[in-house]
Amino acid sequence: MFVDSVSMPGFWKKSTESFRRMALDNALTLPKQLRDPLPAYHYEAARDIKCRLLLIDGQKSPRMFRNNVEKLTEWIEFAERVTINGALHGMNVANPGAFNRALAAFASA
Repeated sequence: MFVDSVSMPGFWKKSTESFRRMALDNALTLPKQLRDPLPAYHYEAARDIKCRLLLIDGQKSPRMFRNNVEKLTEWIEFAERVTINGALHGMNVANPGAFNRALAAFASA
């Protein structure tokens, strides 16, 4: 249910064995994350970030993730945004070439 909720319904059924293994290996971290949620992020905290920052999202990521990246891009002075075309939340898996090119371009700029 978690994988389908952060990607899209039916994603788990379509995912590879290696992806499922990775997700199951990390599943035990979810209850701990739910018991220790991050505080709400506010403009006042974001505006103090004064270093270059790359924010990456997937074109087909759930709206809440894209909204977060959009807002942080507005709030953080030196933030740069890259949206990986056709990718869901796991953009590094969905389109590793585009993801790696975005990282390389940011690192070399």
